[in-house]
Amino acid sequence: MVPSARAEATSKLHVVYLNYWYEPEMTSLDDLLKTYVTMARWVQALRTEGAEVTVFQRFHRNATIERGGVEFVLHEDRQDPRLRKWQRPGSFHRQVQQRSAAISSQGTLAVVHFNGLHFPLQLRALRAGLPKGSAIAVQHHAERPARGLRGRLQQWGLGAADGFLFAASELASAWVVDGMIRTHQPVYQVMEGSTDFRRQDRTSARARTGIRGDPILLWVGRLIALKDPLAVLRGFEAILHQRPGARLYMVYGSEALLPEVRACIAQTRLLSGSVTLLGPRPHAELESIYNSADYFVLGSHYEGSGYALTEALACGVVPVVTDIASFRALTDGGRIGACWRPGDSAAFAAAFHRASSESHQIHAERAVKFFEEHLSFTAIARKAITAYRDLAMKRAGLTP
Repeated sequence: MVPSARAEATSKLHVVYLNYWYEPEMTSLDDLLKTYVTMARWVQALRTEGAEVTVFQRFHRNATIERGGVEFVLHEDRQDPRLRKWQRPGSFHRQVQQRSAAISSQGTLAVVHFNGLHFPLQLRALRAGLPKGSAIAVQHHAERPARGLRGRLQQWGLGAADGFLFAASELASAWVVDGMIRTHQPVYQVMEGSTDFRRQDRTSARARTGIRGDPILLWVGRLIALKDPLAVLRGFEAILHQRPGARLYMVYGSEALLPEVRACIAQTRLLSGSVTLLGPRPHAELESIYNSADYFVLGSHYEGSGYALTEALACGVVPVVTDIASFRALTDGGRIGACWRPGDSAAFAAAFHRASSESHQIHAERAVKFFEEHLSFTAIARKAITAYRDLAMKRAGLTP
């Protein structure tokens, strides 16, 4: 290939986005896109930023549909809708492999986006039939390394990847220590999803939601031990001694700890008069709820990323969240708002007082700016394209 033709070919990038799961009740592509909003917005952002994109989706019928410049290939097979870890969808893989071969034959850089680190058999089977020049980028979705025989199988399977996308590079450390990710496999920090929520006028939002307080704290997350709502409630009680006008509103889906949460609130007059359990809310209502709040709080001990925190940042809600890897990445190393030690209610109260003693306006503007530059769909698409291109050029034997 002459230099000019070579440069033209390597400037083109085609992402083959692979998705194994679908819900049995889905009947159309519209159902898929409404349910898998993150996937839909991710691939559209990639297309907007200049990459060619083909989505291969297992489904209960065959169809090829174009939406917004993105090609969706629905593939019917006999495997379970929620693919089990030992099932290898051969016909689906062959279709992906054939398309990847056609892309590579045109001299275009090709990369397969593979979701999840818990499908080692499928990853190896896919790699075996891909053309040598097609790279595989595996995206982390909160999984943790397996142990024992499963761990060894996982290690073997992940050896087929060219590189990995993690919402926070720190989250890859356990995988590196366990030998699941080798030194020749680069890790790229790319948030796994984003939001279309944006900052709105606080007075208007509060008029819509009826949310009041000085200041207003917001929890959006499941009531489970991993997110530790009880630590937040105990810390909030301490906050009320100095900020009696503060109010905490809690939005949640899973109610595993709801009895304990209610009991904790009922134990003191301070909490019972200052905490409102909003319960589940339609996602469309959350934008106004976020924009009614001053501070966003969570007590998570572990997260694979942080969708609710991302939504809060987009709306200019100042975070007071736990000091864990994913939240450090999402708060610019804790420079936006404040971080606190998981499980330590006193540390939560101290972090809140630290954050609230500084200019709320400055932190809110910093949150929105960081979101736009690093966490919006446009920003993560650009980061992903950089990673894809790097991996594809290395796989093709070219210098990035």
